[in-house]
Amino acid sequence: MEQRFEQYINAGHTSISNDLLLHYHDIGLDNDDFALYLQIQRIQIQGNLANPNVLAQVLHTTENVVLSRLKSLVKRGFVKIKGTSRQTETYDFSPLYDKLINGESHHAATPLSDGKQTRREILQVLEVEFGRPLSPMEMETVGHWFSLDKFNPEMVKLAIQEAIANNVRNLRYIETILVNWQKKNINTPQAAQATKEKRRGIAYTDGMHESISYDVQIPLTKLDEEL
Repeated sequence: MEQRFEQYINAGHTSISNDLLLHYHDIGLDNDDFALYLQIQRIQIQGNLANPNVLAQVLHTTENVVLSRLKSLVKRGFVKIKGTSRQTETYDFSPLYDKLINGESHHAATPLSDGKQTRREILQVLEVEFGRPLSPMEMETVGHWFSLDKFNPEMVKLAIQEAIANNVRNLRYIETILVNWQKKNINTPQAAQATKEKRRGIAYTDGMHESISYDVQIPLTKLDEEL
């Protein structure tokens, strides 16, 4: 029993977005597709190659079935295969995450809501400013800004601009800006700009006070002339 528990601990964990768990059917994946995705993620997170033979063993199926399903996922735009051979190829699920974030449904050709589209715009801005694709965990964090924190998309864009202006490319820093604004009831870009200008005005006034000389030249009176 103790040995089995140790094996469980040493096996590690695979992090999966709750949004994906809830909506993989909505974007067109079936249970077998999702099981294949999970196994590929597990293997690649461990730093190994998820070749069809290994996948067939863990899924208790044949290599041909795995290859057929992989081709289907590629054809339907859920995954990109990178590499020149089976010994080097890896699987990039960025297209799957794009479908999830865009709210794409296999029942419809358009996004499910304007909110989902706005979220995608925010992600695109972040990827441009960060100079790299966002990780699945970062995408989930951004999703929580809208679904849990209820941040205004325009305020999110403004917070990103603030972070970049301060040369900080970090989601936690951006979230801190948003939380501070929320605590101070700053809910519009206009209010944020007014607060920023007020802060600059105070800093300018303080600087002016520091630059004013308060040395007063007191003339020396010749006492002998007054006597």
